[in-house]
Amino acid sequence: MTPEEASARAELLLIGRLVRNRGLAVEEAVTAVAQRRRRETGPHTDIVLAEAHAVLAEAMAPMRSLMEALKPLAQAAAAPMVELSCALRPVAEQSTAAPRDRPAWATPYGPPPRRR
Repeated sequence: MTPEEASARAELLLIGRLVRNRGLAVEEAVTAVAQRRRRETGPHTDIVLAEAHAVLAEAMAPMRSLMEALKPLAQAAAAPMVELSCALRPVAEQSTAAPRDRPAWATPYGPPPRRR
């Protein structure tokens, strides 16, 4: 789906919701959505924005409940992750401080092949 198709579908969704939920006529809803898209103000452009927020809230509700359910798990895993990072820090410092046998920019595979 191209961005233009997605935008057209979103506009149709908003128009349908404005007619069904807010009691606008189809013409009023189409005009309000077009005005909002052009960043103009009109008598119903604030309703378009409110309905768009409602659509997003409905779409994000399952994700929000999933995040709330996973929150205790993430909090429980935080302490062991800190301990692991503290345990690995000396090893990481040793590996970065080790001398190199070649400059950092040099590749172990040799120079790139020449074009013919």
